[in-house]
Amino acid sequence: MLKGEGQFSRKCIDEALDLLKAVCPIPAPSHNEDRRVDFIMDWLKDKGIEAHVDRAKNVIIPYNDDGVRPLDVFAAHTDVVFPDTTALPMRQEGDILHCPGVADDSANFVAVLMYALEFHRLRPETENGVLFVCDSCEEGLGNLHGIRALCEDYGERMASFTSFDSILGRGIVSTAIGSERYRITVRTAGGHSFADFGSPNAIAQLAQIITKLYGQRTDSRLTTYNVGTVEGGTSVNTIAQEASCTYEFRSSSEDSLDRMRGLFESIISSFRARNMDISVECIGTRPCSCGVDTKALEDVAERLSASYGLSTRRGASSTDCNIPLSLGIPSICFGLIYGEGTHKREEWADLSSYPKGLDLGWDYILAVTGADAHAWPSL
Repeated sequence: MLKGEGQFSRKCIDEALDLLKAVCPIPAPSHNEDRRVDFIMDWLKDKGIEAHVDRAKNVIIPYNDDGVRPLDVFAAHTDVVFPDTTALPMRQEGDILHCPGVADDSANFVAVLMYALEFHRLRPETENGVLFVCDSCEEGLGNLHGIRALCEDYGERMASFTSFDSILGRGIVSTAIGSERYRITVRTAGGHSFADFGSPNAIAQLAQIITKLYGQRTDSRLTTYNVGTVEGGTSVNTIAQEASCTYEFRSSSEDSLDRMRGLFESIISSFRARNMDISVECIGTRPCSCGVDTKALEDVAERLSASYGLSTRRGASSTDCNIPLSLGIPSICFGLIYGEGTHKREEWADLSSYPKGLDLGWDYILAVTGADAHAWPSL
């Protein structure tokens, strides 16, 4: 039995909870994670741990990396889905910590920091080099910018990639859901709501397009579409000159993505044929998996999850793993804290589940890296 099993959280839980409550209120919209990055770098400096921030605002903490040997990478993202630039509201009620982004993904990147700290304290032998990463731009229009940059710099040496994301007990993600995202904009002459009544209204025309998009039938329950935002118009007494929406489709199949793209282009063309002024901008893409073998990582996560009484269900999602999976790098994703309300302002996490999650992640890292835990001092 590895020395770490079930024991890691006993040593670090108080420090982890203090760190979680310190980082949760720090705003971190995608592409604007600077304040969290600065906090993390100050924390690491105070602990005497060397790290650097790359061009994509990833905080990278290397361990046993000689610049040549293969790398096992363990990451969690620092950005939250909300655009707030002021402090995120946080409150605690018993074991429940309420804060936007607390489980997705603040608790997970705090865990990554705790794992990096313990590795640097105890200096275990590992088969490969290790990178602990707090990465940027996982959410929404962040478009996985952080992991794209990480894979550009280290991808040729990555033996494995693990993202700590999502919710403890929800199983293991090993299949990437790809997506394409667009901004659709409609423009008209507009005018005064009374004097120019009957003139084309950009909002009404956009509504027709949205209705047509929602009339599509997908070929699989793993192929979906969504209109996420709508905006436009000037005032209640103005015929709108411009209106826009954001639209995406997702699938685990490249063929299905191609089919959805064809349907989308056909719908837009049909409205352009009515002399509507429509512009379409691609604002994000995420690739699917490319058939890479993830069994070794899945087996480790499944065995350990089962030992903690957690679900071993294997599923598909859109995560930081999309990029390495598309490049043939074995990658999986699972979460380290239980919570609800992901992508809602009412999001909360159950702090009583955190010790189990911290221990699960720790045991997983020991197994993947082959760390010589038997030689470590007692935790």
